[in-house]
Amino acid sequence: MSSDVQPHLGFLQMNDYVSVATITAVIYDYFLNFSREVDYVWCRSWTWVSTIFVVVRYIGLTWAILGTIFYTTFVPDSVKVSTAILLVANWGFPIFLGAADLVMILRVYAMWHRSKRILYILLFIFIPPIIVFFVFTGIYNNPNKYLIVTTVQVSNFSICKVSLHNITLTQARHVYNEIPRFFLSVLLLILAAFPTLKQSIEMYKATKQWQPNKYMQQLVGDGIVYFVVNVAYNIVVLQNGQTSSISILFLGFFSLITITPMMPRFIISVRELYDRDRGYQQGIDTGFGVLSQPVAGENAVVSAIVFAAVNPGQEDGQVVEGDAEDSEGIRLELLGDGARHV
Repeated sequence: MSSDVQPHLGFLQMNDYVSVATITAVIYDYFLNFSREVDYVWCRSWTWVSTIFVVVRYIGLTWAILGTIFYTTFVPDSVKVSTAILLVANWGFPIFLGAADLVMILRVYAMWHRSKRILYILLFIFIPPIIVFFVFTGIYNNPNKYLIVTTVQVSNFSICKVSLHNITLTQARHVYNEIPRFFLSVLLLILAAFPTLKQSIEMYKATKQWQPNKYMQQLVGDGIVYFVVNVAYNIVVLQNGQTSSISILFLGFFSLITITPMMPRFIISVRELYDRDRGYQQGIDTGFGVLSQPVAGENAVVSAIVFAAVNPGQEDGQVVEGDAEDSEGIRLELLGDGARHV
């Protein structure tokens, strides 16, 4: 075996191992959370948040698996099959990311008491880059003009190779999509963390002592960790192409096993939180600024985004029942709706 081929074979082998590990992790997470998915999605009244869940769950899962398989030696030695796999994965990617960003925007909107100003600002930042992403995806994935998929023989293995006629397309996408998405993720993290940090300070002023366990419970319950992971993912995307092949391989592994399972988990955890704290009175999508109400005389449910800060029939100082037994607790707002004791 030629000494020039050995490094390539070693990289191919490592790529196959990492790809198998990535797909295993993604599928394992899917089955791990399937029972919660059944409880909080399929056994509940259908809303448009449920539709977003299906997009981030199943389109994201398809993108992760096909996008990972494409660059391995497991792909059939056929340009047509390879091109089809690549096109499905590449078109699933912007759909998944657009739905994922929309979920986080709605969560921040709810945390800021359904502020129209916050929602409009975030949508103003969100919409142009996602439109650009779809436009460049359409141009980039045109096999008859820009996209070229070929098979390359390395020793006894056949692998797929992707090349572009116009390399400036990827550079333009970096400027007009990836950088704005990074700043959007940072802004979402700041807006999501601010109410929680403010409440932590109020808790300290009321009790005159720091309570790190409750702070961490609040951070996890409000889903701040998902916003942190989203920022980390966008940092990884910005680094892609500026490091070595090995680094790109493991950065891609990190991206797929974090961002793909993260969004379905995020939706389920918020629904679980509001189902527990609200008793499903106004819908488990309250945490996304959506109130679901049954239609009179029917089994159907109407869900709509609501621009309001106070629930109908709930006074300003009313506390959610269930936590009143904690006499030393202080009143804190349940982000996005109402109040609770901590």
